[in-house]
Amino acid sequence: MSEAVLSARDELLPARDGALARFAQTLTARPWAVTAELGVELAAEELESAVGVVAMFNYLTRVADASGIEFDYVSPLPVFRPERARRPVPRPEPATWPVLPAEFRTFPSFPAMTEAWRQWREYVFDSDRPLNRHERRVLAGVAARESADRWRVEELGDCTPGNDRESVLAAFAAKLSREPWRMAPADLQTLRDAGYAEPALLHAISVVALQNAESRLAMGRGLTIK
Repeated sequence: MSEAVLSARDELLPARDGALARFAQTLTARPWAVTAELGVELAAEELESAVGVVAMFNYLTRVADASGIEFDYVSPLPVFRPERARRPVPRPEPATWPVLPAEFRTFPSFPAMTEAWRQWREYVFDSDRPLNRHERRVLAGVAARESADRWRVEELGDCTPGNDRESVLAAFAAKLSREPWRMAPADLQTLRDAGYAEPALLHAISVVALQNAESRLAMGRGLTIK
């Protein structure tokens, strides 16, 4: 089953698992395209859990891709090597972005998870150091636009980079959001060259990764709840 998922051969999976795999692939690569017609027949709590898993892994994988984390333990899973040359799917025009209310960015069936997410969100988005709040808004705004997250873009307001350093942050956020499989040590070095210290690098990664996760949480729940 693991090989079928990693090779994107959904036809080798049982029907329910294949539907979940297609759902996860769409929510990851094209979150704006998630619809109830993807074939996922789940109860509300199960769907909420599935969306949460996909959103969280979009956070974790971006942290790993940007920071260069590698496994330091033996895994039974087959070795996965991303196709670094592949191109991301085209982003839709803003006029076609879905309209979603903010309340879908929670886990009603899992209050403990909602509270943990809320606390992490406040820390990542609202801290003043080692990145200031406008720098965090620049990062989150780019990630939200790459996810076609209309509500979040409107909430953030003007996220235009105010200087060359912030323009470097914006470019970093765009690549990590759109092509995380192509991240390399040089991308972090670019931030260092712009004057950002090591703690700021980790915070930049976290802001971009969390916004990608939050946007997918909103898309997944908002477009599939009946």
